[in-house]
Amino acid sequence: MKSPLLIILASLTIGLAVGLLIKDGSDEPEPVQTSNTQKSALLDNTKTVQATNDPAIQELQQQLQDEISARQSLQKQLDNLGSQLAALEKNLQQQATEESSQQSNINSHSDNTERDWFNTQALIDGGLSSAEANDLKVFFEQQEMDQMYMRDQSIREGWDRQKYREELQKIEESSQAFLNQLNDSTYDAYLYASGQSNRVEVTNVLDSSQASSAGIQSGDRIISYDNERVYSGFELRSATTGGDINESVAVEVERDGAIMELYLSRGPLGIRMNSISVTPGG
Repeated sequence: MKSPLLIILASLTIGLAVGLLIKDGSDEPEPVQTSNTQKSALLDNTKTVQATNDPAIQELQQQLQDEISARQSLQKQLDNLGSQLAALEKNLQQQATEESSQQSNINSHSDNTERDWFNTQALIDGGLSSAEANDLKVFFEQQEMDQMYMRDQSIREGWDRQKYREELQKIEESSQAFLNQLNDSTYDAYLYASGQSNRVEVTNVLDSSQASSAGIQSGDRIISYDNERVYSGFELRSATTGGDINESVAVEVERDGAIMELYLSRGPLGIRMNSISVTPGG
């Protein structure tokens, strides 16, 4: 039979061992509990990372970036085009102002505020007989009617621009062939009677130009160039570009009713000018 003391010691030893085991188990960390929301967020992040690494997604992202760059480039081009259009509109407005000024000059030099379509009296005042003046009026009105009929026909038949220009040129050539038979004074009167320009008036002169050196001034009128009458700025510009650039040409200039003959080198005179309409001899 065992001793009671031994039984007590054994019980204490077993109790102490069990206590130590329980204590060691309580020191272990509790497992981390993850909520459903946290699990969903982690899953979305994982999918985003996987999608970014997907070649198809990367290609779409590159296409999007290219599209953005192309739109930015197009916007710059549109801005530049807008600036160019604004500059063009400004130039057109300036041209319209200049044309209006030229028309005002024509009107200011005309001795009739309300002119007839064809001023027969101007021809008579220019030295033509009534019969001759009437013949020129008939010719002028026939040319006007021919052009009106041609415009109507072009619309009715649907002509293109080339066809229209060809038919108009036929009328103009026929008209010019007749007018070439007139002498200078009669042709001058005809231009005035029909409301066309018949003088070239100087408006400005460049200080360094040959016109300035020759003494040409604002208000002077260029009557002829290289012994050929000029009745418009277009005719004068055409005359300066012909012939030999090294030759000297005669230029007739009218100032206050007096005619001066100057000799200048062929080429630009260095002037600004207006085509005007004045009473023949005025």
